[in-house]
Amino acid sequence: MPGPPMPGGFPPPPRRGGGGAAVPLLIVGGMVLLVLIGVGAFVLLSGDDDDDPPAITFPSSRSTYTPYTPPSTGTSIEPSPSTSIGGGSDPTSLLSATVRTAKGNTFTRAGTRTESCITRANTKLLSRLRTDPCVGSMYSAVYANPSRTIITSISIAKFSSPSAASRIGNATDAQGWPKLLTPSDASGLPQPRANPAYWTRTWTRGSNVIYAQSYWTHGGATGGRTGSVFATAGELGVEITNTLLWSN
Repeated sequence: MPGPPMPGGFPPPPRRGGGGAAVPLLIVGGMVLLVLIGVGAFVLLSGDDDDDPPAITFPSSRSTYTPYTPPSTGTSIEPSPSTSIGGGSDPTSLLSATVRTAKGNTFTRAGTRTESCITRANTKLLSRLRTDPCVGSMYSAVYANPSRTIITSISIAKFSSPSAASRIGNATDAQGWPKLLTPSDASGLPQPRANPAYWTRTWTRGSNVIYAQSYWTHGGATGGRTGSVFATAGELGVEITNTLLWSN
């Protein structure tokens, strides 16, 4: 027979049966965790096995700025008109003692020269003359403007055909032109300093090439295309060229 209960005490509470159901839940959770870890490991490992994707490249662009440096001699090419002239005009008759232009200015001759194109040409023009030689001599005259402050050397050369003349005229773009002439001592005009700055302008008429090379009598800077030196070369050069056009 059981003994009497202990005075003032209670029996211990019975164990609950719910603890057994938690075990399967823990097992399932662990399996899910293992599956997730395995998937993550697969992703990481498979990523390491693949090659890196190619880098994206874009077309490269390069800009180069070349500043314009105007030559001290100032070159100029004039358009060659389609009008041609016949042969036979004597250039010496065009280079008269005085030339009055359409603008009303009278230029006075301060020297003349008739010489072989070979000896008159600078180095760059000389190389072109080997392919397209002159027919005859180069005729030149030096003129002073009315105020005697600007000198212009006019030179005329004839070639075998209009196409040959056009090629020689285009050589001005490469600084191929006659050597610069200065006034004769008898003219009373001062000689410019050595290697003065000057503008060279060129026209073609048929088989003829006309050069106008202008500079200040003191040999100073010529200025740009809006300056007096450039304008004077154009004024006298156009007058001689037009006279050559209508002389036949």
